[in-house]
This record gives sequence, structure tokens and C-alpha cells, in this order.
Amino acid sequence: MSNLVRVSLSLEENLLENLSRLVKKNGYENRSEYIRDLIRDQMTREQWKSGGEVIGTLSLVYNHHRRGLTEKLVELQHHCGCRVLASTHVHLSHEICAEMVMLRGDGNEIGKLANAMKSLRGVLHADLSMSTTGRNIS
Repeated sequence: MSNLVRVSLSLEENLLENLSRLVKKNGYENRSEYIRDLIRDQMTREQWKSGGEVIGTLSLVYNHHRRGLTEKLVELQHHCGCRVLASTHVHLSHEICAEMVMLRGDGNEIGKLANAMKSLRGVLHADLSMSTTGRNIS
């Protein structure tokens, strides 16, 4: 890390003890690394809210025997206001499939696509993992 700057902050003793437990539980070497990641996580959330370019991974579990569902999922991906970077489709059973779709674009557009896909009949579970392109998160 270049230009490392030391800062201090004041915390109640109980809060500091909880922070130390979280640092250890999550396998961090020190509090600074943990706090840096917390800040980056918050910055990523802010990027999603502000409409900046972000990436996300949408995980879907669905019944592919539901009439027309597969076609609707593909249609939504083709006409979303974001770019589909990659998609992986696996068969979990005779009826159930899982699909992971990596998306890049405006956070609001990705969220709209995730909600549209989640609300389709036959989609059993959908989860959107938000991430960043890495810009402005150093």
C-alpha cells in the first residue's frame, strides 16, 4: 500500500472487544485490514446506489419444466439494460437447474433484471451478489 496514513479512532471498550472478535473470527491479521474491507464494502454499496458501473452475479435455482420459463429468462437477459458477461447453467436434478449470470452495468438496471427474473413463476430462489469493477475502491 502506498501512502499509508495512520489514523486513530475512539470506541467504547465493548465495541472494541466485538471488533477484535470479528477480526479473529474472519481470519484477518489485524483490525486495519478488517476495517479497510468494511470501508470497501460500503463504497461498493454506494456505487450500486449511485448508478455507477458495477458488476453483479445473479444466482438462480428454478424448475426448467415450468412452461416457457427458460425462454423468459433468456429473453430478459437479452433485453436488459446491462451486459451479460457470462452465464453458467447446471442441472441439479431432472427438473431443477441452477444458473449463475455475471452482469456488468448500472446497479439499478442489474437490480431490475434480478427482480424481473426472481418474480417469474418457477424460479425457486434468486440471489444477487453485488460487487465492483474495482474502480474508485482502493
